[in-house]
Amino acid sequence: MEKKFFTLISFLLTLLFLTTKIGCWSAKSARWTPTRIYSCDKSLFVGNIQFPQSLQRVPQISIYRGGIKINTETDNENKNIQFTISDDKNCKTFYILVAETIIPYVKNGTVQYLKVSPYQDYKFYKIDIVREGDQKNSIQNRLFEQNGSFKWKVREFPLGADGRIPDDTLMIIFDPECIAKIEGGTNLELPKIIMKQNMLDLFDRSEEKLREKETELLMSSLDLNIIHTKVTPELKHDHQRKLVVAMANPEG
Repeated sequence: MEKKFFTLISFLLTLLFLTTKIGCWSAKSARWTPTRIYSCDKSLFVGNIQFPQSLQRVPQISIYRGGIKINTETDNENKNIQFTISDDKNCKTFYILVAETIIPYVKNGTVQYLKVSPYQDYKFYKIDIVREGDQKNSIQNRLFEQNGSFKWKVREFPLGADGRIPDDTLMIIFDPECIAKIEGGTNLELPKIIMKQNMLDLFDRSEEKLREKETELLMSSLDLNIIHTKVTPELKHDHQRKLVVAMANPEG
């Protein structure tokens, strides 16, 4: 009887401790709501946008994918913007769209899909990761094997007549005429998006006018911010496995 009594007391104290800890977490984290968990079945890709070294400052750019506003890191010294996206390990095809304006198609009060106007300029790319020297064979299960050699195949396509953007397209809000090429990449990095060396010519060689365009595009993205969740990723590495927990910030 005495042993059962102490066992019960121990159980109750443990339960009280856990309840207190959970309560503290909830109080401290009231502003954060978990929305998506990427398990070890997901893998992380790093993306880069390279600007000319002649720029005084890298412009801010809004990037979206899969209902999420992508966090970016700007390196003004190297004139580079870096970001990360997560996808299934077996995913071997991605889409990239560069356009100044993205339009939500709304029906019955619900956003059905995103599109671009048929009257606006854009650049739309399909990129596939393939084995080096064997572009006919797709990669199935071992996309991230360390001994493998991979390359990206980049092709530019027009969207359909209705301008509908494929789901999970990486959407970059910027002037598409500034894009020089998309090249390179590894099994861990997306091909680099490289801006034209003379991109300032599109703004009368004026960084001030580039800043005005930057502000205009950021303001035009406010509607997209409403329908995209901003997340803060937390990375936990376990050898070759990655666990990415995305926490949504409703105030973002």
